[in-house]
Amino acid sequence: MRLSEQSRLTANQRYLSTIQEGMAKLQEQLATGRKIQRASDDPAGASLALQHRKNIAYETQMRRNLEGGISFMNVSEAALSGVNDSLQRVRELTVQASSDSLGPNERHAIALEVDELIEHMAQAANTRFGDAFVFSGHQTQTPAYAVTGDPPTAVTFQGDTGQRVRRISFQEESPINVVGVNVFGTMFDDLIQLSTDLKAGATGVTITGHLGAIDAAIEQVIGGRAELGARTNRFEAALAQSESTNITLQELKRDIEEVDLAEAITKMTSQQTALEAAIGAIGTTSRMSLLNFLQ
Repeated sequence: MRLSEQSRLTANQRYLSTIQEGMAKLQEQLATGRKIQRASDDPAGASLALQHRKNIAYETQMRRNLEGGISFMNVSEAALSGVNDSLQRVRELTVQASSDSLGPNERHAIALEVDELIEHMAQAANTRFGDAFVFSGHQTQTPAYAVTGDPPTAVTFQGDTGQRVRRISFQEESPINVVGVNVFGTMFDDLIQLSTDLKAGATGVTITGHLGAIDAAIEQVIGGRAELGARTNRFEAALAQSESTNITLQELKRDIEEVDLAEAITKMTSQQTALEAAIGAIGTTSRMSLLNFLQ
């Protein structure tokens, strides 16, 4: 065999080997659906895909935090909504009781309803989310308020002013709770005093004097609800952003790791054609070499 023919044969064999390796890689990709079988296949791509997986895991945890925070605040807001309704009813009763046309029996009956509303509001102030008391600050295993007496003669705050914080982005954190002593203030003391005055036969002027404290309590509760609403909006916006980021990361990861089936089949067909051509070229070179030898 002449040297040039031997060189062509060797080159064709190497080309054939390269095609076969490429086809084997494509077959493996089609079988697994993954472009990268091992890090050595594409070190840069494997490293980038790993980073995308870490970022996806981070965003997944972020969404859990955000969803938990939103649920916590929704429960808190619902409790404050109930307190607000009760305060509005107390205000209506106070206006009724301030009329000098009412006698002691009528005012005593109003006092009993006020007592029931105080108990209802104390229950709302001790609302739980899971096993955590939402208005107790950091003292989540302790009821925010201790109720003394039946009907109540004292409702005492026993939490703290700690803020429960959740991360809403890589750079930002936000509290999810409002503290009972801040949102309810002296509400319970004021309402218990109202009940006491009603039972003691206080004048209409004295009863009317309680409206200022009731209105202040309503404003505080409304402020707490507004604060929770604003935070919830921030959390929902952050959740939407995290969901969008997750979609982008999943697409980037998929582009690196997953096989495009149509593209892979096209490449396989092209490689098959190249393989057949290479085999034909080797056969032609071998026949020419044999003829040259016989001559």
